[in-house]
Amino acid sequence: MFEQFPPPITSSRWGARTKRLVVLSVLIFLAFFLWNVRGVLPLLIVASLLSYLLWPLVNFIERRVLFIIPFKVRSLAVLLTFIAVFTGFGLVFVLIAPIIIGQVNEVSDNIPAFIESAERELEAAFSRPIMFAGSPVLIEGEPVIPLDYFQGVFDSGDGTGFAPENFDIVQVLGTFAGSLGTPVFSVLGGALNFAFNAAFTLVIMFYFMKDGDRFSAQFVNIVPPSYQGDVRRLLYELSRVWNAYLRGQLILSFTVGFAVYISALILGLPNAPILGLISGLLEFIPNIGPAIAVVPAVITALVSTSSTFPFLSGISFALVVMVVWVGIQNLESIFLVPRVMGGSLDLHPVVVIISVIAGASVAGALGVILAAPFTATARVFGQYLYGKIFDIEPFPQLPRRRSPVSSRLMGFLVHSYPMRLLRNNDENPATPTVHQITEDTQS
Repeated sequence: MFEQFPPPITSSRWGARTKRLVVLSVLIFLAFFLWNVRGVLPLLIVASLLSYLLWPLVNFIERRVLFIIPFKVRSLAVLLTFIAVFTGFGLVFVLIAPIIIGQVNEVSDNIPAFIESAERELEAAFSRPIMFAGSPVLIEGEPVIPLDYFQGVFDSGDGTGFAPENFDIVQVLGTFAGSLGTPVFSVLGGALNFAFNAAFTLVIMFYFMKDGDRFSAQFVNIVPPSYQGDVRRLLYELSRVWNAYLRGQLILSFTVGFAVYISALILGLPNAPILGLISGLLEFIPNIGPAIAVVPAVITALVSTSSTFPFLSGISFALVVMVVWVGIQNLESIFLVPRVMGGSLDLHPVVVIISVIAGASVAGALGVILAAPFTATARVFGQYLYGKIFDIEPFPQLPRRRSPVSSRLMGFLVHSYPMRLLRNNDENPATPTVHQITEDTQS
């Protein structure tokens, strides 16, 4: 029934036109396939990023903890990594969650009083005439009072228009909060959906961390031999971008959040843990997030009095808090970002803001967080295509400088990245390998 030897190939070689048609058909099929499974792509992206972040830990456990086991223990190292990560998050939840929950409850309980106090402060501020050079500004002989002007703008004159004295912001916010409590999905359906997504993500992460280096090597091997060096260099450049962003962003987020927490404690600002958490989380939104993080701190200071400096309250307290928060952000931009991020992203703030807006419209919160590295990734491919089209060097010269702090804090990071099998396997010694390029950069 079965032949002893494989039958020979009898077809002739494909011509250039046939190859182009096949490639075009494959690309159309891939685009159609990705469009139909686009709902799963966010889970794949999250699984890939988490696997990338945990890859050094898996290698550390495999080489430093399980080195006494004589056989291959990659799967066991991945399982121990999962156990270590879940244990760490469990401890953090047990130790820190009660504090955060208590702060959130305190803030939610104080929201009505906070809003009323803010209304009083704003009304008092806008009830005073506008001053210039120590004298009130006059229009037609009358001092300009902002509150009276706003009432004239919003009041339609017939009693049906909007007037500030008829506007109860507490009632409006209460109605809005009540509308958010309306269930959209059933609890059971949401729980099942979350369980399925979590299980799918963990399974994908397991195989990515177990066979990631094999995936990378096979991807390089399917490329024509003359382009394998280019693919290795592309992967190296992409690893610099994503390593600088992901691990560097974690360092920046923790550093800025801790600095804000300590500053809030020193200034006597209420709800210091919540303000530190907000600043740390918003650090993942490039350029825009740190500016947004100033707003809750300034509003909190505007309606409170410092517990350590009693002479600071209201507007003066808010100005001091704004100066301190802006100072932290500038210190981060001047000293931390160049050392932690390195020059791997090197994107103009305008480009970053545009990419954040585009990412939000395409992928929501995930698009906002990953807008910068995806833009830097597109730039790497664009530089390569531009260089090949115009016959110039497609990759920038590697600077001989120290690696970013995010890499030096994890000394094993570069050699642990799943590219250690991407070394040049051909016999051409003139083509530099990824490992050689990395060693030149680290020197």
